[in-house]
Amino acid sequence: MKLSEIFCTVFIVFLISCHRKEEKQPVISDLLIEDFDFAKDAVFDTLNVPCHLKEIIKDISSLNVYETEQGEKGETGTPANFKNFQKLYNKASEQELLSLTNNKNSVVAVYAAIGLLEKNNKYTVPVFQKIFNRKGTMHIKNGCLQSDDGPAEPLYWKYYNHLKPEQLTSDQDLKQLDSMIVFLPGASELIFTTALRNRTYSAGLKKQIAKQAFENHRTPALLYLNSWHKKEYSDQVQQELIRLIENDSVYADHKREYLLILLSFNNKENKKTLLNYIKKNSLLKEDRQIRMQLENNGIFSEDFN
Repeated sequence: MKLSEIFCTVFIVFLISCHRKEEKQPVISDLLIEDFDFAKDAVFDTLNVPCHLKEIIKDISSLNVYETEQGEKGETGTPANFKNFQKLYNKASEQELLSLTNNKNSVVAVYAAIGLLEKNNKYTVPVFQKIFNRKGTMHIKNGCLQSDDGPAEPLYWKYYNHLKPEQLTSDQDLKQLDSMIVFLPGASELIFTTALRNRTYSAGLKKQIAKQAFENHRTPALLYLNSWHKKEYSDQVQQELIRLIENDSVYADHKREYLLILLSFNNKENKKTLLNYIKKNSLLKEDRQIRMQLENNGIFSEDFN
């Protein structure tokens, strides 16, 4: 082989080697960054929007996130979409806001609904029902907290938080909102728990709560039935509690709570399930509150040998 050919071969290998070294390797920190591109699924609906509101609606839609007045930690300014909401509130009439609650962009619809409630609370229930019937979720930012929740949730909290503590059980509008929450598919644990905590419900709604507890496996509904209808739903509540205790994805602190509730039934037929679970968790055997209830469930010290 000629010297020139050897040199060319070596040079090509060198170039390939250099090229490989220059290939960018993924940086771990880049892989850990979450993608909060709220605009990627934005819907723009300005067809029936009055001219003097079109720009505001476009701005809200382009950001496509419901932001509260609370900014993220370290931020000094007001969140951009909350500013847009303030502009909308100041420029739109009641009728214009009412019309915008039909907007195809859920963020626009919710901001319009909240603005409408602030202008005139007679719209509280009908507007909530309209937003309640919207499908899907929307992006929400409340300070550092970010979530995807149903459009009805921000509206509920807006109304709920303006009430005084002594009004929570007596306010008639909140009573209707709570009754709707019982039927809300995919309601967050917090809003569902709050709605059930505010009051006791009629027989008709009790059936829906039972459906949520035993068909949809909603824990707030289960705890509600245990508190108010324990005897009526005794067998079903116990079975659901056993399901939770045996579920590895449930937090240990929550399991302890469910275990104590199950023990409160004093049902010796649950002995095997209880014993198996407690044996796997040595700390529970030393838990005084649990030990006090073991004998009533047919479990004695020799059962642990």
